Amino acid sequence: MYPVVVSDLDGTLLNKQHELSPRTRDVIRHLSEKGIKFIFATGRHYQDVEKIRAQLGVDMYLITSNGARVHNPKGELIIRHDISPELVHPLLALRKPFADKMHSNVYKGDEWLVEVVHPDFEDFHKESGFTCHLADFDTVATDAIQKIFFAAESQSDLLPLSDKVCELYGDQLYMTYSLPECFEIMAPGVCKGIALEEVLKIKGYGLADAIAFGDGMNDVEMLSMVGNGVVMGNADPALVNSLSGHERIGHCDDHAVAEYLARLYQI
Repeated sequence: MYPVVVSDLDGTLLNKQHELSPRTRDVIRHLSEKGIKFIFATGRHYQDVEKIRAQLGVDMYLITSNGARVHNPKGELIIRHDISPELVHPLLALRKPFADKMHSNVYKGDEWLVEVVHPDFEDFHKESGFTCHLADFDTVATDAIQKIFFAAESQSDLLPLSDKVCELYGDQLYMTYSLPECFEIMAPGVCKGIALEEVLKIKGYGLADAIAFGDGMNDVEMLSMVGNGVVMGNADPALVNSLSGHERIGHCDDHAVAEYLARLYQI
């Protein structure tokens, strides 16, 4: 039995409406009552994820921005990795030839910055109420930036940008796709798996003590490193191909993680 459960949020623990189902809420609370440690590991911003955690009323470590930020159950920041300030404006400048095909975002400290408010934002964050703020990316301050990411209608719209970023800064950054339509950039060495390893050390556990669930390429390291990495039935095909030997479960809309955990821990 694994003493630690780790889960991605969107496409994994949350359904396609970006909500925690009542069944999922109940299972997480029951696990907590049984002494099982639960950890959220997500690309989302801490301020966003903390609101979801608070609604559950369960204390947990939160791995956010793909591991660029980790907070303990008291809400204290214990791990912080920022993109080098000198890279921020050059990175953002690369978006300009493709600006009409994608939406640019920056996580800076406690804020989520955008140039244009996208109409889907409210649905995506209705569970937490987290909101973005308008900013001029040509003049934005370059300190305390944990993540830059770009969203588009299809991955093909993002490939020219992601290829350019890899060509210019491949050894100076960590890059991943949280969804096929979302390209994300963090500081080098940042990923959910490394952040999780640090959290587990704090609690006296090893990676073999954890079971983890995910659906995107930003989960690949985490799922590869833990005792049991479980892939969602609705996962990105690239993740399925990368982890072809890993167990697959049902769809996030059927609260598959909760049902799996309920069987495993006899809830």
